[in-house]
Amino acid sequence: MNLPTTMLCTGLAFLTTISIGCSDSPPEGTVEGIVTLNGKPYDDAAVMFLDATTGQAAGTDIQDGGQFALKEPVPTGTYSVYLAPRTVPMEEGSPEAVKIDESVPEKYWNEASTDIQAIVNEGENSVTIELKKS
Repeated sequence: MNLPTTMLCTGLAFLTTISIGCSDSPPEGTVEGIVTLNGKPYDDAAVMFLDATTGQAAGTDIQDGGQFALKEPVPTGTYSVYLAPRTVPMEEGSPEAVKIDESVPEKYWNEASTDIQAIVNEGENSVTIELKKS
């Protein structure tokens, strides 16, 4: 082989190797469900998912009736589930103070203290997040 042909073959092999390596994305799943507090739908917060192993996180505001759906698929794995204050739209003037619903036990407002876990499998996942007052 001459030099240009060798360079072309080497370049094609390199690009093939790179493109094969890039196509190996981790399996993902969609997540939707309901949040309850003592068996009743709860919607005064956002629900957050955190995989402590990978650092992957996602969250969304809880809708009427306790319903939620993460907007994007997330990598499969085990996620700690906790609450965060709802998204507050910015308006002109003074910023609004963030409110945490004190009727919900404090442990559910922190990823380090929550005892709720959700396993996300490949494909569609429907989960029930059950908050309980002690």
